[in-house]
Amino acid sequence: MTHHPASTHTRTLLLLDPYPRNNPYRMTASERRMIWFPKLSLPVIAAYTPPGWDVKLVDEAVQDIDFDEPCDLVGISVMSCYAPRAYEISAEFRKRGKKVVLGGVHPTFCPEEALRYCDTIVCGEAEDLWPQVVADFEAGTMKRLYRMDQFPNLDKYKSPRIELLSPDSYMTRHCTFTTRGCHFDCEFCSVSPFNGKTTRRRPVPEVIAEMKRVKEWIRSGLVERISQGSLREALTLSMRIWAGLEEDSIVAFVDDLHNSHRAYCRELWEAMKSLNIKWGCQATMFLGDDRDMVKLAADSGCVSVFVGLESISEDSLDETNKGFNQVSKFEDQIKMFHDHGIMVNPGIVFGFDNDDESVFESTLEFLIRNRVELAYFNILTPLPGTALFDRYEREGRIFDRDWAKYDGKHVVFHPKRMTPEQLQEGFFWANHQLYSWPSIGHRLLHSHQRLVPRFLMNKQFRNLVKRSCPKGTLSPLATVLKNLQAKLPTVETANLIPNALHSLKQTVTTAPQDLFLKIRGRRHDTFAALFIELEGTLDHLNARELLARIKDAAQQARMDIVVNFEHLRQATPSAIHALFDSETLKSVTPYAKLRYRKLRDAFDSALVGLTLPDSKLLEEITQDA
Repeated sequence: MTHHPASTHTRTLLLLDPYPRNNPYRMTASERRMIWFPKLSLPVIAAYTPPGWDVKLVDEAVQDIDFDEPCDLVGISVMSCYAPRAYEISAEFRKRGKKVVLGGVHPTFCPEEALRYCDTIVCGEAEDLWPQVVADFEAGTMKRLYRMDQFPNLDKYKSPRIELLSPDSYMTRHCTFTTRGCHFDCEFCSVSPFNGKTTRRRPVPEVIAEMKRVKEWIRSGLVERISQGSLREALTLSMRIWAGLEEDSIVAFVDDLHNSHRAYCRELWEAMKSLNIKWGCQATMFLGDDRDMVKLAADSGCVSVFVGLESISEDSLDETNKGFNQVSKFEDQIKMFHDHGIMVNPGIVFGFDNDDESVFESTLEFLIRNRVELAYFNILTPLPGTALFDRYEREGRIFDRDWAKYDGKHVVFHPKRMTPEQLQEGFFWANHQLYSWPSIGHRLLHSHQRLVPRFLMNKQFRNLVKRSCPKGTLSPLATVLKNLQAKLPTVETANLIPNALHSLKQTVTTAPQDLFLKIRGRRHDTFAALFIELEGTLDHLNARELLARIKDAAQQARMDIVVNFEHLRQATPSAIHALFDSETLKSVTPYAKLRYRKLRDAFDSALVGLTLPDSKLLEEITQDA
């Protein structure tokens, strides 16, 4: 780095986190203090600002910006959803002759756009670049663009200057991180494109030393408040500390993948035992497979994990390259965390190509049944820089380019299996249902630790939802589709007949992974009918259950029904015969036409000698969705 003579006067750097004043999801002060913590980007930039600068930090979610406040340089951290507001702020400061630097994810992936609204942009992680930006500003040679050429080394990392954050404004200011990057490649996520597809880790001793310093700083502040306040104020503060309600009573690791390395976490968590702190992090669901590690996390003070559950649909997880999440293990993984007193906060995304209106009720039932303490719902959003954005661009599915709506709460693309309006309404509906009093009560009944803060967090989320979200409605078809979805066991394995459409490609096996019937219902994309896809193995028992579900769907939806056998792997003769039960078929007839698609092509040998109660039952339907 080039060295310059010290300035004759102290310069002022103003660092800003934008937040639109009219955003309906803007939190009140009490909501922020209960459920929100700040981003670390600006405290980190403050730490890497050269000596001789007075740094001021303004989070617009907390306080207003004084555009006439004296400053020499302005830096703004920009996420895509805050880009329009960041550009407005930049324009105001530039009118006053101030130089403005934009950095963060959005300028990194949309540099040409961002450069239209500022003097300079910083692309990529900024720690190694920022001192040079400041030095160039001092010399009057600041460039238009600074681009990271390698990821910063996390050894000897400078601790974020969290003391610059507004006090008593967040759940905690005690935020730190241990890792950067993510070796997973989820289609909708910008973490690996921005921070890299490998994880870098800070040395454990440095993390522990930072946490000790911050803990002592917090303790000194609390002692000062208790000693200088009245007896009543001291007692109130003591009770808040005891109940875990006082700001900074919990440490938040803001890593996108805190448990990326088992040996590293074991070393860190062992070292944290002596600190006697409470902490939370973002972790993978499969941490819940490892009892020893979950116990160690709990013993070291872990009280909360945010987990990227995303979806309870295997198809949706596979679609977004998140097949490492295994739906069949979710309930046991959640129970593992709960058994060790750890609160589970799943992140849920609605709007994958495999999602239809049934996803909202199914997800809600799962979360309530498993008593998750909190959950964060988001609408799938094609953020710039992600593979999802590139795919939707190619497919011409993005219809809204207003970055302010790229916040996970607005639909900006055309979903595959529902309308944009249905996706938006379902998002609203799910939020209201999750934070209804009956749901809150049921989900928290099992809590034995930190019950008061968990209840108050739910209450504040409820307040936010009621104020910001319309109630939302689901169409009557949503429940019909939900009831059609099933994964049923297969019991009979004798005399299995292979699907003739696949007979040249495979042999019949009875491997455990094949011994189920997967039923998936959806509204057909091109004509008004329910289309039921079958996969796996059909036996007599699950064929009977299939017919029962068809009967219920016909009576509720009063739409024609097409059952597709094309992708079924195998079936027993008795199962094929059960499909023609005359009583069941008669019960469907008043409400809908029923058609079995590709049944003759797939299992013709099993149809020999059968009398069809309806001659049109096997009438071929073209599947052109």
